[in-house]
Amino acid sequence: MRLIVDGFGKFVGVENGMLVVKKKNQILRKVRADELNQLLITGKSAISSDALILLAEKGVDVVILSGNEVAARLGHFLPGTVKTRREQYLAYYDRRGVFLAKEFVRAKLKNQSSFLFNLAKARKETKPKLAEKLIEAREAIERDISALSMIEGAKIDDVRDQILGVEGSASETYWNAISSIIPPDYLFTGRRGDRGPRFAQDIVNAMLNYGYAVLHAECLKAVEIAGLDPYAGFLHADRSGRTSISLDLMECFRQPVVDRSVVKLVTQSQIKPDDCRFENFVCILNEDSKKRLLSEIFERLEAKTQYKGKNMSLSSVIRSQAREIASFLKNEGGYEAFTQNW
Repeated sequence: MRLIVDGFGKFVGVENGMLVVKKKNQILRKVRADELNQLLITGKSAISSDALILLAEKGVDVVILSGNEVAARLGHFLPGTVKTRREQYLAYYDRRGVFLAKEFVRAKLKNQSSFLFNLAKARKETKPKLAEKLIEAREAIERDISALSMIEGAKIDDVRDQILGVEGSASETYWNAISSIIPPDYLFTGRRGDRGPRFAQDIVNAMLNYGYAVLHAECLKAVEIAGLDPYAGFLHADRSGRTSISLDLMECFRQPVVDRSVVKLVTQSQIKPDDCRFENFVCILNEDSKKRLLSEIFERLEAKTQYKGKNMSLSSVIRSQAREIASFLKNEGGYEAFTQNW
């Protein structure tokens, strides 16, 4: 179970061994810590040290969001990971790193292609011209997948720019297609912005940014549990403070978890263009729209999908994928990045 604490003035403490959420001394909720797998704190809320200690003892993942970023996270004690991490660092300098980077992008592009095909099918009868445009975009992304397969290199630094070039081409095609199904009053023209996509100029980009922050926290937890160094990635280059391997893993789950949620909420008008405010020209979601988006994303994370012959939640698949990356790096098994069957 996941517990969300959001909004100004809310406080998480402990009473008689139970987690208690209060606002102005009014108890809003009580829950046993061992019933939780994650506590997500967003907005100007507070938590006591007693609550943090209890959650740590129970192995509950605590994530604090600030804006559209993971500001802090209280996780599990790291398991014995020396061999895994040694191999992770060595793989940066051999073909394993190239393989992983290509595999992350292949899965992302395949999920983009599949999502566009799914959207086209839903519009084939009612909006045939739009459906045709979505199919054309899908075919272009499939060509990018073929181009990706031709890239070869001895180490990731030799080919990262080529891989990112293919990924960038496919992403531009994908977001242009997605923008064609978003109603005009949302003012969405794609993942663009003068200072990068995190500085949202419209509510759709704000929703995507917020959703990706939640997904990032889920992937960060998974790679740490798997014994990987969160900061040592392959597709995402090393940068101070950036948890690159969790961002690598996240590429495989953007479409099935976040993009699908955002497109549904927008095209069904469950979140409207004015469910936000602007601060210094940056779009900020209001509390109600955050709640709707979080609810949809958590529903997607707990949704069941077929994975290697098993019926698993997407959250469980993320953890499995992280373990499989660790096994691959130790030469204990192969790795195939996750693609969603829509």
